[in-house]
Amino acid sequence: MRAAALALAALAGRALAGSAEVEVRGLGIDPSSGTPVVRLVEKAKTGRELAIWIGPFEAQAIAMELEGVAAPRPLTHDLMKALVERLGAKLDRVVVEDLRDNTFFATLHLTAPGGGDLVLDARPSDAIALALRLHGPIVVVEEVFAKAAAAHPEPAALRLWGLTVQDLTPELATFFELPDRPGVLVSDVTAAGPAHEVARGDLITALDGEPIRSVGQLQARAQAHTGTAPVRLSLRRGHRDLVVSFVTD
Repeated sequence: MRAAALALAALAGRALAGSAEVEVRGLGIDPSSGTPVVRLVEKAKTGRELAIWIGPFEAQAIAMELEGVAAPRPLTHDLMKALVERLGAKLDRVVVEDLRDNTFFATLHLTAPGGGDLVLDARPSDAIALALRLHGPIVVVEEVFAKAAAAHPEPAALRLWGLTVQDLTPELATFFELPDRPGVLVSDVTAAGPAHEVARGDLITALDGEPIRSVGQLQARAQAHTGTAPVRLSLRRGHRDLVVSFVTD
């Protein structure tokens, strides 16, 4: 048992040695897509920066903690913080450990009450929001900096036609009671926008009859829509399928 523990400690040490600690330097907006972006800046002198595209809900959770704004009732990340603390665990660190297919991956490293280590898979946006609340360090694996410099990540969210849309996660699908099918979630609607007939919580499943599986795909299809023909969005609203048409000019 002691040998196994020492081996795990050695592996963890090598992982940390190949990482750089970063801090959250605020949020921005991608001007081309309207997507929130969280800025992670290396604490060392080099000051390398990693930009991670996130959804509007997660951006709000991060912004509230950065600005010291307390919600009247506990939000999801506040509840996560309370669970960690009440169970006697401690957040050791958050690790942004990989970038695959334009998607960042992170892990939460917790110390259990008895001293054991717990490692949980997490989206970087959720992990960052929790790290800010628990005052835990955030580190980025060296390889991720290199991958991010060579990649062009798809946005996780987008503002288009007066809609704010984001990729559908299992948690959001459960909250909005949406079926387990591909699509893009509508998280906000501008009343004066061209697509004002769409409702918050709708799932966009197709554009002009072509299936939509991600925000990046919706953005590409929208840019390819030319001429004066109305845009046709296929939606799933609750238990109903419907089509909304509108002109963009």
